[in-house]
Amino acid sequence: MKRLVNKTGTIVEDMINGYVKINRGFIKKVPGVNAVVKTCPKDKVTVIVGGGSGLDPWPVGYVGKGLADGAAVGNIFTAPPAKSILETTRILPHDKGVIYVVTNHAGDVLNFELVSELAELEGIETRQIYITDDITSASTAEKEERRGIGGVALLTKLAGAVTEAGNSLDETERILKKANHNIGTFSVTTAPSYSPVNGEKCFELEDGKMEFGMGFNGETGIKREKIGEADSIAEKLINGLSEDLNLKPYDKVVIWINGYSMTSQIELSIIAGKCCDVLKEKKIELYDILVERLFVTPGAGGLSITVMKIDEELTQYYDKSADAPFFKVGERSDSQ
Repeated sequence: MKRLVNKTGTIVEDMINGYVKINRGFIKKVPGVNAVVKTCPKDKVTVIVGGGSGLDPWPVGYVGKGLADGAAVGNIFTAPPAKSILETTRILPHDKGVIYVVTNHAGDVLNFELVSELAELEGIETRQIYITDDITSASTAEKEERRGIGGVALLTKLAGAVTEAGNSLDETERILKKANHNIGTFSVTTAPSYSPVNGEKCFELEDGKMEFGMGFNGETGIKREKIGEADSIAEKLINGLSEDLNLKPYDKVVIWINGYSMTSQIELSIIAGKCCDVLKEKKIELYDILVERLFVTPGAGGLSITVMKIDEELTQYYDKSADAPFFKVGERSDSQ
């Protein structure tokens, strides 16, 4: 796979510099580290995300209006260094506390836990929300052990709205933990991803085969089989999520369909339509459906579906808009 990069050693820095310019003054780079923050952050509980580069636009693209206040960025598929996280924490307002929204991977958890301890020594109160939405990576009884994948997009959107509303650190943590418990993601991969560093395949997947539950970095899934029809795939994904989240008739959900690089809008629209049909058959209320590329595995084929069960409290925050160059969700109103 051919790549449009300069030197492999400066990919992340070059990406950040470009992203800052795209934002036209709304975002700035944190001096000395690979991280970005809002230029004029509000005095509230601060939301910081972080993770390895390579899964566009996560995490750098999650900084924006109604989203995160800052992002600490690691190298390709590598956890952000503790120094980057700490400098991001220091430069943003932190008198009302800081909440970290992070996918549940060992390196990320280790570094954010370390920074939390260091920040506490400086008088900065922090909390961590580790996203555990990959329903194929552990059982429901071991939900805290699950990988964090696409669900981090919805959690970041909620985190921005919850903190913008003036909630305390304790209240923000409570609301986001509740939301995290009610989010599940199920993926299907139809073609292998490629490394942005060397252009080589990250894993092998035979032509004509698909794998359910493969991690966004190529971690082993739960089942590999011949690629079937779109309707059948959509049914398997929605049925798996419905069972895992114990969805019942008249429950209210938000669905986010996240297409990978090689999956067309045509394919995503077919999948989305069938998802709507399946939910209707189950008498589950579809409050909103998004078809957005917000956590993209580079070069891969396939998609993930994230379902979030919402109640009245979560709905009021979900309805708020989110705005970054690659992450735009308009404010929802009763007229929509």
